[in-house]
Amino acid sequence: MDTLKHLIDTDNIQVEVTIRLGKTRRTVAQLSALGADDVLLLDQSIDDGVEICVGDKVIARGELTGDGSPEQRLCVRILGASEVA
Repeated sequence: MDTLKHLIDTDNIQVEVTIRLGKTRRTVAQLSALGADDVLLLDQSIDDGVEICVGDKVIARGELTGDGSPEQRLCVRILGASEVA
């Protein structure tokens, strides 16, 4: 495998990473009726963490955290590789 490493410049290949918090199912009418301060209940507990995905594949699990800056940007701490196939 090392002999092929020089053929692909992985330092410049970018992939989009998506963080999934959970999901819910609503009708279009229910969604169109949503307003400020409404809350959508998801199918996961806060303790379940988040899924870290590339495309549709879950590659790792994580937990939400802040970055410690004054703006408190939302971050994800990696907990480990996913066992989901």
